This record gives sequence, structure tokens and C-alpha cells, in this order.
Amino acid sequence: MDNKRIRLDDLKKETPFSVPDGYFDELPQIIQAKITSEPVRKPLVGWSWQRSVALVSAMSLVFLLVWITVPEKQGALGQAPLADISDASIISYLEEEDMSYYDLSEHKVVQHAFDNDTTILHYLDGMDSEFIRQQIIESTVGETI
Repeated sequence: MDNKRIRLDDLKKETPFSVPDGYFDELPQIIQAKITSEPVRKPLVGWSWQRSVALVSAMSLVFLLVWITVPEKQGALGQAPLADISDASIISYLEEEDMSYYDLSEHKVVQHAFDNDTTILHYLDGMDSEFIRQQIIESTVGETI
């Protein structure tokens, strides 16, 4: 290899590219001719009655599956169905679910039911008086401390 240094001042000052005469005057017409001469492409997917029937069928199938699989919402039962259930059945259900009277007493519905004095008396009517006395003693001892 040659270790000769190149100096910019020694290089020729001519443009290596040449443009034909009138090229930039004719350029817009050349571009416009290429744009208009290309064929217009049609969309790949067009309308057909088979596609319409298939789309309606698929949408109907999806709607039917949603209709079948979504469960119905159950409204309020009211008082009549609950009145037919015996107290023993309710107590056995609560025991199976491992719920105590104290757990139930935290619910606002149960608290609202005991706002009435007759409900409290009806509840206490079947209980042993010694058990009630013991509960009162335990609750008052906890409050005085």
C-alpha cells in the first residue's frame, strides 16, 4: 500500500454527477404518468351472501351460548318461603356452616330484627334462665374492667 497522504487542496473541484438538461422540468410529468398508469386495486374482501349468512349464524350461536350459560339472578325470597323452614333446620344449617350466634349478631339484618322488644323476648323465651343469667354476668364483668 501506498502511504501517500491525501490533501483536500490537491483534489479536483468538479461534481461527479451530471443532470440531463430539462430533467427537473419534466420530472413532475414523469411522476404523474407513473401514478395514473398503475391499476387501482380492489379490496380483497367483498360482500357476498355466503359471508353474510355465516356472520349472522356465528353471531346467533354466540348469543345463544351466552344466553344459556349466564345464570339467572334470583330475586328476594320474601317472608313466605322462610316461614316454612323450621327452627331446627336453621340451627342445623348454622352448625354445619360453623356459624355461631355471635357471628350472626354482626349482621345488620339480625341487629335490626332485635330492635323490637318482642323479638328479644321471643328469642329468650326458649332459653334456660341460668344460661341467660350467666351470659349477663359475663358481659357485665367484661365491661367493668
